[in-house]
Amino acid sequence: MLKRIIAGSLFLSIHGAVFSQDTIGYAINRNFAFINQEENRLQNSTSLSTFFEKLYLQKKNKNQKISILHIGDSHIQADFLTSKTRQLLQTEFGNAGRGLIFPGRVARTNEPQNIYSNTNAQWESKRIVFTDKPLPIGIGAITLRTVQPNAKVGIRTFNLPPIDNAFNKLTLFFQKDSASFNLAVKDSVGQDLAYVGSFSLDGYRNSSTVLLPYYVNKIELQCLVPLPKQSQLILYGISLENQKSGVLYHAIGGNGAKVRHYLAAEYFVQQTATLQPDLIIISLGTNEAIEYPYVDSQFNNQLLELITKLKANNPQTQILITTTADFYKKRTRRNPGVEVIRKKILEACDQNNWAYWDLYEVAGGKHSADQWKKNKLLQSDGIHFTKAGYELQGTLLYQAFLKAYNEYVLYRHP
Repeated sequence: MLKRIIAGSLFLSIHGAVFSQDTIGYAINRNFAFINQEENRLQNSTSLSTFFEKLYLQKKNKNQKISILHIGDSHIQADFLTSKTRQLLQTEFGNAGRGLIFPGRVARTNEPQNIYSNTNAQWESKRIVFTDKPLPIGIGAITLRTVQPNAKVGIRTFNLPPIDNAFNKLTLFFQKDSASFNLAVKDSVGQDLAYVGSFSLDGYRNSSTVLLPYYVNKIELQCLVPLPKQSQLILYGISLENQKSGVLYHAIGGNGAKVRHYLAAEYFVQQTATLQPDLIIISLGTNEAIEYPYVDSQFNNQLLELITKLKANNPQTQILITTTADFYKKRTRRNPGVEVIRKKILEACDQNNWAYWDLYEVAGGKHSADQWKKNKLLQSDGIHFTKAGYELQGTLLYQAFLKAYNEYVLYRHP
């Protein structure tokens, strides 16, 4: 049984007890006085009860796999925020694997610090924001295509203690049809681990899952051309697991992405079902706010449509929306668009009973970008945060999760 006192938050039951033996304690960093610790909670969190029950069962019995899918823009593509939240959740509830990745270096864009990708071939790439260009977009928000029959893609994961990112299960998202190359999965010394055919049994999801004979941190995908009509490989993403119980935290970000870009992505929504998310977190709105004074009148309709489609493909999933912290426009100018988009998001959440995390308020509210910049938590472009800034946000999100989890435990399992 867990016997920890909750730091920084008081939870009262109807009997007057201040904590439960199954709640989880955490330490609050008070180095930054502008952080609004009282507001750091998940609003409408009762809508996440099924998710918290799975976390509770995992903590008690070590027999659950909890899949979280975090969707966003450049703040998420960098994975600094989500990497911190992933690390903290997996340390507390168990590590089920690294989750979804995309070989960003091969696509000539940034990729997370805990993976490395390389290739021997030429690849065409398409980002989610270029809706008018050819190539469909799938689960990774970026698509790669090669026509070179000898193409290889290397993937390596780095362990970030206490988290071990070795894996023995991978799900490959790639175009599966008669024109597509087959794939061989090799280990770090070139030993064949598995073969993946391009034939499809699951239609539009375009995915194959393979089990490896042992744990690895490094693989190479090599194109195979057993038939002359096979002429290309179109890659959408890769999910890495270790077949253990615990948390899988998939992070999908697209630089410059808006809600409408995810709606326009041909295979994105459908392929989310392969990840079987228990919780989908949506962190969008930055790029809509950048356009202020223009405000897309369809923003709330687009958000509702995206969530409706995600729920249709993932009927058991629950939804959490986040707002963005205050940021500047053109490096130093105030940006009222942040508050405008925040208001739209909060209205949509209240109307639809979606849970939300109001990072704007948690981070200090109006003009708080000044404090983030002063404390070297905001980059010089005035929009993106430093690694330390993102890690602070990731820690705050984790603490908001624990507050809501503890409240759930006190109510459902006193």
